[in-house]
Amino acid sequence: MVALPLTISWFLGFDSLMEFIGFVIAFAVAYQALKGYNLSKERTLLYLHFSFVLLGAGLLVDGLSSLIVLFSRFLRGLLYLYALGYTINFIAQLIAYGILVVAYLQQTRSASTQFAAVAAVSVLFFERNAITELILLFLLVYITAQTGINYSISKSTNTLLVFGAFAALSLAHFFFLMFILIPIFFPLAHIAQLFGFLLLLAMLFRVNQSS
Repeated sequence: MVALPLTISWFLGFDSLMEFIGFVIAFAVAYQALKGYNLSKERTLLYLHFSFVLLGAGLLVDGLSSLIVLFSRFLRGLLYLYALGYTINFIAQLIAYGILVVAYLQQTRSASTQFAAVAAVSVLFFERNAITELILLFLLVYITAQTGINYSISKSTNTLLVFGAFAALSLAHFFFLMFILIPIFFPLAHIAQLFGFLLLLAMLFRVNQSS
């Protein structure tokens, strides 16, 4: 074991805490989305349910792996867990946001298969880096644009909440990208991500109450 610098301890501790909070909110979103689907049979809510189950699971695994590395005080035999946790979380996010992109595009089965192949290739990325964040940011910007178009057409509170949620998630991954250069963006990224989750949860509460 080695002595752990305070900055690294803070980084891993804060990262784990925010990811555990994100896991709880993501599963709350998944539950409310499934509840809404059972009430309305709106397929978009079913896609949202599966997406946030994946997001929550990825956050939980990533948070646990960081926590184990922190508590082991960087025991050499466990260092690989940090990279493995991030890899699993990245793949979960890639598939989750991909599901939502497919939902908007209404792609054919062959296109969905091509996306699954891209998700499989993603296992090559083992640490937070510009490539992984750019991929996720690309997917989120597309979803944000689509939800923005939906809001411009309907002008409803629910579509505004959805647009705001994915705009916040896009901003979060932009901050994660900038964190590679400027560390202060790291806590801002987590805060923006949680804010996006909470906006979606608020939208689902509204939908389920009205149903």
